[in-house]
Amino acid sequence: MDKNLKIARDYFKTYLDLNAPIPELRIQADKMYATLPVAADIKYETVPVGDLKGEWTTSPEARDTHVLYYIHGGAFLIGSPATHRGEISELGRAGKMKTFALDYRLAPEHPFPQPLEDILEGYIWLLAQGFDAKNIIISGDSAGGNATINLFISLRDQRIPMPAGGVIISPWIDLGQSGETYKTKEGIDPIVNLKAIKAQTAAYLGGAAPDLPVASPIYANLHGLPPTYVIVGEAEEMLSEALTFTHNAAMAGVHVKFEVWPQMIHNFPLWHSLLPEGKDAIKKAGDFMISLTGSI
Repeated sequence: MDKNLKIARDYFKTYLDLNAPIPELRIQADKMYATLPVAADIKYETVPVGDLKGEWTTSPEARDTHVLYYIHGGAFLIGSPATHRGEISELGRAGKMKTFALDYRLAPEHPFPQPLEDILEGYIWLLAQGFDAKNIIISGDSAGGNATINLFISLRDQRIPMPAGGVIISPWIDLGQSGETYKTKEGIDPIVNLKAIKAQTAAYLGGAAPDLPVASPIYANLHGLPPTYVIVGEAEEMLSEALTFTHNAAMAGVHVKFEVWPQMIHNFPLWHSLLPEGKDAIKKAGDFMISLTGSI
């Protein structure tokens, strides 16, 4: 195995006890993410968004009129714009866009569907700042992929202007863990394991049924969604739900692009500083975003 891939595979094991109480897990996660680099030329700014906060990041390549709205992962339990700043800012650079990330409320203090409600409000706030929907891309990893799809559906159903498209990375969209790769990749996936993900699901859902379409978008009506690029690793337990979503989206007439990277792990673009595949995925995501929003 490549040395850098081994480092990435061992990252969570080195820093996190996924079975720890959530307050302790948040502390561990903050320390882990703080070890991941952010480029020196990235500028970032915290701003109020109603009762919440958001963070802008800007690279020298960014167009002021174009925004990547990024929704961080972490099972809706951990994480913040700061934890994912390196990944977010490099995706923005690749797409020649400013990035905006919302510090949405987390479960179990604010269980399903409250994080999704915050994320919708974050998009409405962006529109209120004067950004044109056709110049906005939505992206997210893991739980953020779930929120991205749910945001599209909410916008469609409420007839709010739809963004140009989306990029979802290792989406967590089968909260009942019905996909076959929860069995076939158990012990192979170094980040997700069935015991931990079941506990995280329960903490997020707060008693809601996992097969509700708004909880698990593999069951959702996907008609009318914007063009979407799905990025996933071959070694992860969530592979099968990404396949299911892609099939359902294609059957619903969505322009969907799907790529699996061999040997790659959950949200592997997070380790773009280590993994050539992470850099490649970010570049391809950027090319996709530019194809939808135009170049400078």
